Amino acid sequence: MIARLRKAMSLKTLRRFAKGERGVTAVEFALVLPVVLLLLLGCIEIPRFVLVYQRLARTSSAVADLAAQADDPITPEQVLDIFTAGKNMMEPYDIKADGRIYISSVNNPGGTGVKLTWQRNNNGAVTTASKLGAQPAPPPATPPAPTNLPAGISPGSNEEVLVAEVYFNYKPIFASKIYSGQQLYMAAYTRPRNKNLLTPPTPWPPPGL
Repeated sequence: MIARLRKAMSLKTLRRFAKGERGVTAVEFALVLPVVLLLLLGCIEIPRFVLVYQRLARTSSAVADLAAQADDPITPEQVLDIFTAGKNMMEPYDIKADGRIYISSVNNPGGTGVKLTWQRNNNGAVTTASKLGAQPAPPPATPPAPTNLPAGISPGSNEEVLVAEVYFNYKPIFASKIYSGQQLYMAAYTRPRNKNLLTPPTPWPPPGL
């Protein structure tokens, strides 16, 4: 009799437990919360990433265009002003502390071959090298051939291409193991407005760099 009573009570308890809804909301919230947080972080981080990338594109284009407006010989002070303009265009992101800007002159004098005539950078904290190659040695050293120049960009005989490259180390607001950031890169190509800038801006670096 006692055994039957205990069995009936345990079955009744199990049925009550199965029908009980206390704590269901808390469990559902705990399951949904990570997904909601991930979506919220994405809504903040993705627009910020796109904004930084757009600034890189505009900065590289503006730096290349400003360099193209110079006359030969372009002076160190003019290059410094161009770098300052690029820094201002990247604000509020610090291109000096988290990136680097390169300006490179690629020429083909007399059709003798494409050469990296000169290259200058804004001395940014990011030390990633230019994709065109290392800084050419001063004359009378022979300028090296540029690397990674896109097809169709190479200058013809006695022509020049000015290349502006911008690197930036993107750091998300909420860095995690899923995404801790990455190095962004953008390049712009243009031709001089007046004449080829064959003379390297010297002496370098100028005061204030």
